[in-house]
Amino acid sequence: MDRLTPAARRVMVAAQDEAEGLGHGYIGDEHVLLGLLGDDAGSAQRFLRDHGLDLAAARTDLLRLTADGRTPQSRGDDAATLRAVGIDVGQVEHQLKAAFGPDAVAEAVWRASRRPWWRGGGRRRNPLCGKPFFAKRALALAVESADRQGRRDVDPEHLLYGVLLDAADPFGTGLGRRGRKRQAQLGWRIGTCNPAAAILAAHGLDPGWLRAQLSADMGSAP
Repeated sequence: MDRLTPAARRVMVAAQDEAEGLGHGYIGDEHVLLGLLGDDAGSAQRFLRDHGLDLAAARTDLLRLTADGRTPQSRGDDAATLRAVGIDVGQVEHQLKAAFGPDAVAEAVWRASRRPWWRGGGRRRNPLCGKPFFAKRALALAVESADRQGRRDVDPEHLLYGVLLDAADPFGTGLGRRGRKRQAQLGWRIGTCNPAAAILAAHGLDPGWLRAQLSADMGSAP
């Protein structure tokens, strides 16, 4: 997203890396929270650490939630299946972009995932689509926070605000039909506690209270 500052972009890359490292087939608020606890998050990381949360502890909490079945149980995705037979999707994507250009590859992926009904029907994901992004609402809330402050750039503090606001609602709030379909495929149920909220609760932190503290630190109520 072009409104993210370089630091916020690094947070989102870290979130993707956390999801990959944990074997999760999606990217959710909990992964963004882990990304915000990384060294690139600046004052957002310091804010969380000042309230007793660090990356190692949060990652351990998320692993425990996964083991307890309170997050989607990891299933082998297409990319993992291809890796098992020696095909690296990332390398294939890199080679395709080098040969045809990023825009052409993106267009081909878009078309392949939206075949008309008479060619197999419906929208389908393929390995080049990447992981489903369940933190979309948190990102939208972060953008709204920046807008209310009259700022174009979305920084890690706005991302944290969006995660905290989204974490206060049942998982799946604001998801569209396609998102809910993918959610069901991953084993989610509407109303399940947001794992990011569960991580915070494990440290005695309420998302609403923490958001109010963050707003005060940011100098306004986003």
